[in-house]
Amino acid sequence: MRGFAHASKTRIKQFQENCTPIFSSSPQVRILRQVFRMWETVAVFAGLLVACTGSPTPLGANSWALLVAGSNGYYNYRHQADVCHSYHVMINEGIPANRIIVMMYDDIAYNSDNPTPGVIINEPNGTNVYAGVKIDYKGEDLTPENFLNVLSGNKTGMKGIGTGRVIESDENTNLFVYFADHGGTGMLCFPDSNLMADDLETTLSQMRRKKQYSQFIFYVEACESGSMFDNILPEHTDVFVMTAAARDESSWGWYCDEGTCLGDEFSVRWMEHMDAEKTGTLETFFHQYQVVRSAVTKSHVQLYGDYSIGPDDLTPNKKHPTYSETGPGDVVSVSSREAALHYLRHKINKTKDTTEKQKLQNQVDNIIEARKLGDQLFDNFINSATANSPKVREVISRERLALNKDMFPCYKKLLRQFKKFCFGNEHEYFLQHFYKFANICLLSTDVDKLLKEMPGICESERPAVKVTIL
Repeated sequence: MRGFAHASKTRIKQFQENCTPIFSSSPQVRILRQVFRMWETVAVFAGLLVACTGSPTPLGANSWALLVAGSNGYYNYRHQADVCHSYHVMINEGIPANRIIVMMYDDIAYNSDNPTPGVIINEPNGTNVYAGVKIDYKGEDLTPENFLNVLSGNKTGMKGIGTGRVIESDENTNLFVYFADHGGTGMLCFPDSNLMADDLETTLSQMRRKKQYSQFIFYVEACESGSMFDNILPEHTDVFVMTAAARDESSWGWYCDEGTCLGDEFSVRWMEHMDAEKTGTLETFFHQYQVVRSAVTKSHVQLYGDYSIGPDDLTPNKKHPTYSETGPGDVVSVSSREAALHYLRHKINKTKDTTEKQKLQNQVDNIIEARKLGDQLFDNFINSATANSPKVREVISRERLALNKDMFPCYKKLLRQFKKFCFGNEHEYFLQHFYKFANICLLSTDVDKLLKEMPGICESERPAVKVTIL
């Protein structure tokens, strides 16, 4: 509490100056001056005592970090690049390697489309951020269940899976979690299933009751990432969240010049900023939020949770920066919803093989046509659920209603039915339509009728979809 000590010394000096003309140089003044010096010493000591006995620094040797890239496929290169970069940021911030857990599919570094095998970069001509990263869980180990088990310290649940490592924390430990992948209304995506907002909040609440952390910092890179916390995460829980996007908007890929995007704008901004901070420089989470919010141009960075953590200092970097912050130059950016198409179109322009070019063009055409069918599919769902209440159709189609924990059982039923009879997680395009399912549940329309009719509705459209991804 340097501010407390400084303010006390200032007020003492002002009182001395104001009293001197009254008492002049009398013996009483000398006594008062001695008293003032005693109080000044007490004030400085009290300030130092508070500073030394306060809560641990949010990032540092006593912290744990969990870094997660939930996607796979080369067109999703950016998510694993972001996570690899974040690993080095955490090391530079003083978190020991044995307290950093990494979950990523690991199908990018040696992918056949990678022009530099074994290398992953997070900016054009950048450093190989893949080098030195220790991956604990990869491939099919990437599931929401495993994520929650690792986060909550469930060793039994992770026995025989990957390295089996989990966060081993207590009430004096600070946690940093960074997640990068696709997202939808109230969900974050993994390759074959989704992490739902209510399940995450339940785990966080249980961890707080068990005193498994002091402060919890959570950065989320995903479309509609704000919907994971808006009206879901309580205040005053010692959880501080920063999301790449509001609850109703896409996040954006960044450095997309070479087809696949090398990073995501929000992630690139916060990590390059931390890399650029001079050694020994302190900044608060609120200050970082202001910097990142101003730098991100394509979405609206949001804060959720316990704002009391915001004024706390991050630990100063332990090593010199390896990156420089992106200036206002001509960076190619792409909405995360369009990243797959952008990647395919770039391959079309790059290839000289006419047969391959036509094959890729057919794939693009099929995706565009399938997306139109997907749009119609959700119109049919809405019509089914609102047959007896047509006036709410426009609300369901257009508005993004605020979520609450009570609606998730209904929401999950619709999502399970959709995955079983319609399309799976590989079809990321549908994520932008799932808010309509949430609205159907929130407005108490005829959910049972939709659940019954959904298999038939999808059966009529599925044969027309001729692509593996949307």
